Amino acid sequence: MRIVVLKGLVLLFSIVMIGCDNAEKKLMKKGDELVVKIEKYKVENGHLPNSLESLGIKETMEGPLFYEKRDSVNYMVYFGTSLGESMIYYSDTKEWDYRLRGMGEDK
Repeated sequence: MRIVVLKGLVLLFSIVMIGCDNAEKKLMKKGDELVVKIEKYKVENGHLPNSLESLGIKETMEGPLFYEKRDSVNYMVYFGTSLGESMIYYSDTKEWDYRLRGMGEDK
């Protein structure tokens, strides 16, 4: 009986982990699409947008994606992955990372 319960828990854990990974990949894809819009805005206007509203995107506290202009050339796009954790796109490296770090003039 314990083996059946253990196998059930392992299966449930696996399903949850796969579901979380898929959700994260979908948000990263949406984040990549947002980065394209930000870069297009930058080319067309000569500067970064001050907020998502400048791109015609309504900002909400729930997100799911967030934008932060760090200085005149650097920005971050991010989303929450779990309580207190985020996945962050850094414009200076053009990569997603779990680690929070400084960049640009704020370094």
